[in-house]
Amino acid sequence: MAARIAKNAPLTVQGIKQVLNFTSEREAALSLDAVALWNSAFFPSEDLQEAIGAFMEKREPVFKGR
Repeated sequence: MAARIAKNAPLTVQGIKQVLNFTSEREAALSLDAVALWNSAFFPSEDLQEAIGAFMEKREPVFKGR
């Protein structure tokens, strides 16, 4: 499972970890706000563009953590 997780973009893995930690400690409404805020921060990332490009080109993505 660790290998599967490690294949994902580092920013995404960090974000999911933070969101899961946050959601386990907060009520649902605050958790959803945190998820929306975290997700919106990734729109300009190079890793998101790489993920989209790799999907469209049917290749493995090469993530750089930025």
